[in-house]
Amino acid sequence: MTGIVVGVDGSENSLEALRWAASEARLRALPLRVVGAFTSPVMASGYEVAAPDPEELHSASSAMLNAAVESVGADGSLDGVECVAEVLEGHPGERLIALSADADLLVVGSRGHGGFMGLMMGSVTTYCVHHAACPVVVVRHRD
Repeated sequence: MTGIVVGVDGSENSLEALRWAASEARLRALPLRVVGAFTSPVMASGYEVAAPDPEELHSASSAMLNAAVESVGADGSLDGVECVAEVLEGHPGERLIALSADADLLVVGSRGHGGFMGLMMGSVTTYCVHHAACPVVVVRHRD
């Protein structure tokens, strides 16, 4: 087992999930793997097809993930926790499910930056709940 895996997209819900996962990792003396994922959307207009530069998407995702870890770490939530952050290319749900095969626990926020915020559980969260190979904890925002 690789410890606790937590998916982070920069939303407040994912930051709450990171805080919860850090606390659980400390209690269980397990390493924490903080994961951000991105996909390269393809945009078409007329006969032209354009895709953003994957390096730029990776860089932006890294900046988001580092800011999230720094923000949560600033309040001491990561103290005493072995923490590794990484950005992966691919659909976030699929990447988290792949990591769940070797994880003790997968932690996700109840919803992220997707559409219909507040109306339903996020699509990545739902995907993880239904397909993970390990237990899944869904963390709701405190409000």
